[in-house]
Amino acid sequence: MSSTSASLRALAALLLLPSCASTLHVQPGQNSSQSASTGLPPCDALVSAGLGHRVLFATDDQYEPRIGTWMSANAQFRPWCLVQPHTASEVSAVVSALAASGEGAGDWHVAIRGGGNGPPGSSNIDNGVTIDLGMMNRSSHDPATGLASVEPGAAWMDVYADLQNTANVTVVGGRSGGVGVGGFLLGGGNSFYTGRFGFGCDTVMGFQVVLANGTIVEATAEENPDLWRALKGGGSNFGIVTRFDLETIPAHELLAHGESIVDSSYSDEVFDALADFTDHSQEHPEDAMFALLTHSPGSDILALITRANTLGNLNSTSFDRINKIPTIVSTWERKSHATIAREGQLPAGSLIGADNYTTAFIYQPLPAYFSQIGHRKGGNVMGLGQIQSNAILFQSGIAIYNGDEAALAYARVELHAMIAKLQEAAVAEGVATGWVYMNYADASQNPLGGSGEENVAFMRQVADMYDPEGWWQRRVPGGFKLARVT
Repeated sequence: MSSTSASLRALAALLLLPSCASTLHVQPGQNSSQSASTGLPPCDALVSAGLGHRVLFATDDQYEPRIGTWMSANAQFRPWCLVQPHTASEVSAVVSALAASGEGAGDWHVAIRGGGNGPPGSSNIDNGVTIDLGMMNRSSHDPATGLASVEPGAAWMDVYADLQNTANVTVVGGRSGGVGVGGFLLGGGNSFYTGRFGFGCDTVMGFQVVLANGTIVEATAEENPDLWRALKGGGSNFGIVTRFDLETIPAHELLAHGESIVDSSYSDEVFDALADFTDHSQEHPEDAMFALLTHSPGSDILALITRANTLGNLNSTSFDRINKIPTIVSTWERKSHATIAREGQLPAGSLIGADNYTTAFIYQPLPAYFSQIGHRKGGNVMGLGQIQSNAILFQSGIAIYNGDEAALAYARVELHAMIAKLQEAAVAEGVATGWVYMNYADASQNPLGGSGEENVAFMRQVADMYDPEGWWQRRVPGGFKLARVT
């Protein structure tokens, strides 16, 4: 039995809790411009800066519908006001106004929303202002450079469709269509294409960033290269990214994509096949696969196996072992990247609420060579280089339907207790890595700390250089912050 198979049978190599991913593509909304003082200093500062036409208050008709587009109902906080910039210049004006307003007292903070897919508190807030980047959702392609420029508030399914229709290209992005661009890329970005091109952040050739003082800068391998590297997996610690310049892939390369549902009695065979795929994945980097085990009341445990060949090869031999397992239903066909993403999206508000529940445990290959791709492309700060052997990325979650906050709190306690037991088992088996993937991490976890001491020291140095006053650490608490890494 391979070392990877042993890791699976220990039930964990990497232990983390998920944040789910999906949002709705929305159209810009306008409010009735506020003129009189609201008594809320940061909101007044935005109005005074000439941004009143971009600010939504709870008294505006568009406010509540916009709150409802956050993925999780328990992330649908109600800030004092929402500000919806449409350009990088407006983001600069927003940050400048809020930074100036924040010099005085007051227990208020700022949240930044891209797609609205993060865990509660990461992209919305009650006491303060939420900078809603959802109106910045444009995509374009430059035939001279071959790069696609994508704004942070776009959803991947719209990015894929836009680029395919206008330039017949695609990019490395989320597998679920409703996932937002900004958080996905800043947290790393695992995709069907990771084996060929690295994580999504490894395909970013340039970032346009608004710093804490309102300055707009470019970060590339040649210009501000330290900031460029720190943004590749460093999260929301350095500024607001208003544009990502991405490598492109010809969209005529249709993907071969399929899903199979397998009875739980074959779970051992599924794990063995996944381990074998992981150990041989470098031989076929164009192939991707992951398995999801799910359970709902009244139904048996089922395994959903997703496979993809990014070159559109329907006859890839990488899946021979998994294809031998009897299935309840199975599909395997060629589709565009845009179609797969659109079919894979989840509706907003689906994570909380009901008399029943669904648990999900997802196992994804994490071969050691993934980190080598990032290193060749200028490096990132994810810290995968610490993992010298093949591993499995383990993600768990639970959805409560039509329930309440008490039901969610109960489920959260049980899920955390289960993760603690799995962590103990992984340590006992000698397969725990200590690495946590930011985009799946729960608020209780420490993905930045898991990236390694050298990466943390580097990120702190970059943060001190580009935000010497520490504004992002003090006023923008959402996400995983360097100030909280011990």
